[in-house]
Amino acid sequence: MYKLFLLLSALLMTSSQSYANNLNIAVASNFSRTLQLLAKDFESKTNHRILISSASTGKLYTQINHGAPFDIFLAADEHRPNLLVSEGKATAELSQTYAIGKLVLISNIKSEKTCRDVLDNSSLKRLAIANPATAPYGLAAKQTLEKLQLWQILKPKLVTGENIAQSLQFVSTGNATAGFVAQSMLMHVTKVNTICKWEVPAEMHEPIKQKMLVLANASNKPAVKAFWQYMQSDEAKTIIKNSGYDLP
Repeated sequence: MYKLFLLLSALLMTSSQSYANNLNIAVASNFSRTLQLLAKDFESKTNHRILISSASTGKLYTQINHGAPFDIFLAADEHRPNLLVSEGKATAELSQTYAIGKLVLISNIKSEKTCRDVLDNSSLKRLAIANPATAPYGLAAKQTLEKLQLWQILKPKLVTGENIAQSLQFVSTGNATAGFVAQSMLMHVTKVNTICKWEVPAEMHEPIKQKMLVLANASNKPAVKAFWQYMQSDEAKTIIKNSGYDLP
């Protein structure tokens, strides 16, 4: 009887493992909190478990090129996913834009008019942005300042974060007077004691099209297929929209 019990236990364990497995997702910092909400809903509907690694899009792209064992890449741009396709690390068929990001300027100082005018205020001592070379929201911030013809003027005041989460941290801790952050991050953070906010018009920078990509070595995993289908669902799209993004 004991041997029969061990045999049944082994069969059940094998069956469970063949159906459920871990899903390793690399996600851009701006979307990390939203992915946590998606993961909670996804895991409640399946037997799969999501493991999240968050950093700037550029840093995650480098990690993937160095062999990091990710299954899915949720980037904050289209450029890096497209590069991975061209490099043979993924296919175009398993890539799609999942969200359109929104850039926001927040500040700890008061403006007589709108928060946009903080950029011209002499009280602006330090302006936080994410690294434009590795973080798409940082690039959008740079493009906005260039559009306003303020990039060279404000360059000496810039405090550059590794990613958009660090840019928000600089402002919330008072280490920067103002900063460009993602709208989505403000919706998930309860303690940001800023005085004003300016939602940057979309025409001030290139669209922040955030692309999802399945890495080539993971395309046949059941968990990957399940998550890809889940991201097409109304439930997933509602969570993304309610997190401060536009849908593609």
